Amino acid sequence: MARTNLSRALWTTVATLALVLGTVSDPTQAQTSSWPSKYFSSYARAHRVTIRRNGVIVATIETPVGMLFSVYSDQPPVRTAQEGTVEFHGRVEIRARPQSEMPASSGPRNAEETMADAPVVIAAQDVDVVSETLVP
Repeated sequence: MARTNLSRALWTTVATLALVLGTVSDPTQAQTSSWPSKYFSSYARAHRVTIRRNGVIVATIETPVGMLFSVYSDQPPVRTAQEGTVEFHGRVEIRARPQSEMPASSGPRNAEETMADAPVVIAAQDVDVVSETLVP
């Protein structure tokens, strides 16, 4: 029951965020090489992703253990001094997929192929995105 509520809350947050940002990108964008920067999370750790525009927090998303997410950006990521924290700036696309919904395939898939058809896609322009690995 609690897991269902957590999953429902996560998907509600993501859907709301997509409406707030008001930008839905072409789902095939991540399949092309037009994104110079790509970051893929591990499903073994929880993460917090904060999206800011002009210094104002637009949204914060926490992905639980078991959720894969990726960030695509038109600018190189900024590695901070804080371990487990990566920043992205400019045009950004965030994709999310529960590990339980990994597509069945006849062979191994790389991270980009796995996230290319992720069920959740959030896109924004002129934003700052910070991804933090949450350590229990």
